[in-house]
Amino acid sequence: MTALLRVISPVVISVVVIIIPPCGAALWTRKA
Repeated sequence: MTALLRVISPVVISVVVIIIPPCGAALWTRKA
């Protein structure tokens, strides 16, 4: 499990970093 987490966590982080900024910008523009 620890090895699996070591592989998955960087992937999850990179996906989050790539996906969240555009979503956050879209949400902020809708609110404003």
